[in-house]
Amino acid sequence: MGKTHILNKELESLQFSVWDTNRKEGHSYFVGDVVETSKYLQNHEIDNMEVSALDLEYMHSLQPVSAVKWLIWYYQTALTHLEENNFEKTVLVPYPTKSLELAS
Repeated sequence: MGKTHILNKELESLQFSVWDTNRKEGHSYFVGDVVETSKYLQNHEIDNMEVSALDLEYMHSLQPVSAVKWLIWYYQTALTHLEENNFEKTVLVPYPTKSLELAS
């Protein structure tokens, strides 16, 4: 299991996709910005879902987190930063990512 790290990113530079945790291949269920993704997750069963982020600035995919953890992050961190900055998506927020550990 990977450790969680924090990456400070502008919200406008992140695009999120929602996946089934049991997927083997195929397409995501949903792709959107931070607000659109929160609305999608709030209206769907999320027990078997995870959210991955694409850093649009560097075109780099970040490791997925569970949909539950993503929503906790959204309400405890992202939404607070958005509200404090009049929903300006250039606001810098800490985003949780999982780093991969090498198998021993």
